[in-house]
Amino acid sequence: MEKNISLAKYLLVCALGFGLGGLLWGLVLYSELPDLEYPFHFMAIVIMGVFGGVSLVWFNKSIREISKSILAGFLGFGVGFVTTGTFVYPLSLISGFLLSTIPFPLLEKEFTVLEPNIYITGYWLIFLVIGTIASLFYALFLKTKIWSLIWRGGLGFTSGSLIGPIIGNVLGNTFNSLLISYLATFSLIGLILGLFLSWGIYKNKKPFS
Repeated sequence: MEKNISLAKYLLVCALGFGLGGLLWGLVLYSELPDLEYPFHFMAIVIMGVFGGVSLVWFNKSIREISKSILAGFLGFGVGFVTTGTFVYPLSLISGFLLSTIPFPLLEKEFTVLEPNIYITGYWLIFLVIGTIASLFYALFLKTKIWSLIWRGGLGFTSGSLIGPIIGNVLGNTFNSLLISYLATFSLIGLILGLFLSWGIYKNKKPFS
């Protein structure tokens, strides 16, 4: 890994990598309409694992490191999706209940639901668990501080799930396009996750020091 890579450059590359992964994730979900009921499609494991994993070690010329990062993404998102899929009902109930206690107009359902009825922000607790698990695998495989990365990954994925649908719906409504809503929503979810993960890795992985 080059030691003179700036934080801004590293954040940008990782944001673009995870953002592109999110864009493709949104496209996959859009292609499943009108039968779509749940946003955590199995293809997202592959997409986010590849694009996110490559972006985190983009400046590293080692095939071994790239392979480790991609594998960490596959395992992290895979375990996260399976774990939360098993407990999706109680987690979504708790998520929705806690969210309903926040008196913030933009969190009303018309801003946070993607048609036909995917309540993205209502899954924020699931995003938190997945982000935490994925970050744990990245920390182990990329040999960085575990706690420093998992709280950033969990917070980043959660923040994306709360912000992404709001902006996605605004853009989609502006251009009268449901496709734009999906692409913008999941691009932002991925981009925000990428920013938080790369921030944690940059601050704690020795080659950047």
